[in-house]
Order: sequence, then structure tokens, then C-alpha cells
Amino acid sequence: MGLDFYDNSFQFWRRKSSPRLSNVLDPFALSSELHLNGDFTDPNPLFRALLREIYKNKGIKGRKEWGREKGEGEEDLSIGCNSGTNEGRIKVNFWKVKCPYCGEEFPYKRKKVLRCPKCNNVVGNVGFKTWNSNLEKFLYGEISTNELFDSPVTPTAENYEKLRDVFLDPDIPKAKVDFKNGFDSIYKLFSPNQLLVIKDIIEQIREREKGEIPVYALALLDFVTYNSMFSRFKKGKVFPLFSQKTPVTEEWVELSQSHFCMSLEKVLGRIGEKRDESPGVIASHPFTLDMDALYNIEFFFYEWVKRPLSNSNGYTLTPRLFKDYIFSCIDEGCESFYEKEFEFSSHIGGFDRAIFYLDRLDPGSLVYLVSLRDFHISVIGVEEGLFKVELVKGRKGVKPLWEIYTKVKKGNRGTYLDVLSMALRELTSYEKVLGVSNDATTLLGYALKMSSELVSGEKHTKVVS
Repeated sequence: MGLDFYDNSFQFWRRKSSPRLSNVLDPFALSSELHLNGDFTDPNPLFRALLREIYKNKGIKGRKEWGREKGEGEEDLSIGCNSGTNEGRIKVNFWKVKCPYCGEEFPYKRKKVLRCPKCNNVVGNVGFKTWNSNLEKFLYGEISTNELFDSPVTPTAENYEKLRDVFLDPDIPKAKVDFKNGFDSIYKLFSPNQLLVIKDIIEQIREREKGEIPVYALALLDFVTYNSMFSRFKKGKVFPLFSQKTPVTEEWVELSQSHFCMSLEKVLGRIGEKRDESPGVIASHPFTLDMDALYNIEFFFYEWVKRPLSNSNGYTLTPRLFKDYIFSCIDEGCESFYEKEFEFSSHIGGFDRAIFYLDRLDPGSLVYLVSLRDFHISVIGVEEGLFKVELVKGRKGVKPLWEIYTKVKKGNRGTYLDVLSMALRELTSYEKVLGVSNDATTLLGYALKMSSELVSGEKHTKVVS
């Protein structure tokens, strides 16, 4: 079975083609648009340093130039890159639900009503939380395999005993993430075979020459988004973990090592597109600017990328590359150390003008844009199928809410987006709006309420999408 990596791979959040811009600074480079035409920054300092290092060698065009020839007497550590050898060996996995009434097992489907095909009873709450709780107990040796698979819903994945044998290895991340239904640790987002393949790739990346490791580490991030239990599989296409804002538990495939080359080739191709120009505007192209969502995404990437950049003694990660961004050294030679906490800052820098292109105006994105106290929203429009939000530096003066409402009402041109644009412009143009709390959530709430009231005959309960 041949597979396609769908959704443009390393553009983790993109669903539509982006506008053609020649001088772009992307403040969320890693988690939105990687093949940049200008400079970049990122909320995490490790990713800023990693991207700068990788783009020094942006002229390298093919994976062979990144490879290393095997020396005499050395083991061949090359990662296979002939995905054609995997045809017919791909297993499609899914979740099985056990009917609480008759015991019948059937594939889980993400729909409102889940009905048993044997007894026709509606199955209510599917116990993913029970599965994940049992999985954790199993991997720490507290329950048996039979008890693990006695859960109300189970995956068709195999080799959980094998995973338990190596579970304490530091290359399997146990860090907590904020996913629903009990998927609260990174390892719970992957099947055993997926984790074992990723672990093996990490070990091989460490054997590369130091100058090659950063780009291989970046390709690993792409690969893990396609090789998880939340990477949807449909009609021969694998959709990455973050192709939707809320990942779903449906069919997935377990990719072999050789599919890593697809990520590597795409990353190398994106790097080759970068131009050497000074940025004139800021443009970000993620699915969302919801800072909570972006924090979870970048934390997920951080937990994976630090592994091939570090060494392992079998018990813990040890400093190697970019160690100042991953570890705090207690002594001069960094013989004693501890891992740093993940850093995340959404500050976009000292610019007079910023433009954000978004797939949708979700509440999280709008809250972030309103919260940028150094900027006010100038206009919101549509360009090439995307929402274009322009911001200008500076907020001045004080104005009562009723005056703002009156001004927006007089300028009402009848369309919801125009009114919302004007309302947000007025509410964010002043250092203080009298009569309301000036936090971002409250101001956004008034803008949405104002827009709904002023657009004749329309009741808007959701943000434009």
C-alpha cells in the first residue's frame, strides 16, 4: 500500500495555500509556516537557535549530501529512504469498542450516536479515560496484559509487552500534555510500534555527524506528527496529528523507518525555498493563534526534538548539542546538570506594523490579537481565502464605551466582518475604554456583542469561520 503524507507536511497548521509574500517574519515559525521567505523567530529559544543553525546550510538540496558514508568496520546506521519497499506491509489500526450489553466488539467511529451492530443498543460514553489509566498502570507494572485489554475501548495495536520492557528509556517521553479523554502524556498518543520505530530513529540520528543532526531532528518532528494514533488515515493519505485543532481518534497506520525519508526530503525542500531578505512585515499562518493550543503544540515538539539533540545513558538525557537551551549546568564542564523547564513567550518583537493571516477567526486567536497592548487592530479583511488581520503599533487616550458604540453604529456598512473589524479597531485603539474591564476577553466579548446587535436580522453565536 502506497502512502501520501497529506497537508503539506511541515506546515503543521495550514489547511489552505498561503499568500505569496516576499519579506516575511513569522513569529511562530516552527508551529506554523516553516519554508520562510525572510527571517523568523519563535516562542521557544531552542527552536529559534535550531532554525538559525539549520538555515545556515539552506543551499543543500538533497538528502544524500546530508548522509554519512559508512567507515571501515562501522555498522550501517543509514535510515532507509525507499518507501516503495513498504507496499503491502502497512497495517491499518483502529479502536475497538466493547458493547457493555452483549460484549460485541466493533470499530469506534467518531459520531454522535454509536450503536452496537449486534444488539442495536446505543453505546454511551466510550471509556478512553479508562484505557489510558489502565495503560499507565500496565507500563509501570501494576496490572496484567489481560487487565489492560479488558478496557471498554482498546486499540488494535500490538507489542505492549515489548513497550513495557523499554518504557523507562528516556527516549520515550512521559511529559504531560493537555489532550482530552485521558490522553494526558505524550507516549499515550502513540502505539507501541510507533514509539519503538521513533526511538530507533532517534538512536540513529545521534550517530550522524554533528552538523547533520539539527535537520534530522527537525525531520523527526515532522515524522512523529504522521506516525501517531491521532494521525488520521483515509484513502491512502495520512493526515498529520495537528491537521485539525482537536485531534480525533480514528483509523491510523504504523509507519516504518523508511517513511522517515519522506519527512527528511520535505524539510530539505522547505529549507531550500528560504530567501535572504530583510523582513518588512510580520505574517503568521497557523491554524490558530490560541496561545494555549500553540503552547501545547510547541511543548510536544520540544519534548521530541531535545532527544536527538542530546545523548542518553539509558536512564536520563545528557547534554550534547544546544545544551544551554535544554540543560542548566551546575559545574563548568556540565558534568552535573538538570533539565530546564520549557520556555514560551508570545512577544512578537519591536515592529511598527504586523499582519496575521488566519484560516479562521476563532476566539483564541482574537483574544491573542486584542491582548497585544503594543498594537491596535487596524482592519480585518479577506485575502486569498484567508482572514487578513492588520495591526498598527500604538494605543492612545481614553474613550467611553458608549462613544465607541455610537461611532461603530454610524459607520455600520451591514456586513458582520466589517462591523467586527470596526468594533475591534475602536476598542483596541485606546489605552483605556471607560465603563468596562480592559482585559482582552472582556473587550472581545463587547466587540462580538456589538457586531451582532448592529447587523440587522442576524444572530451570531459563533465567530466567523
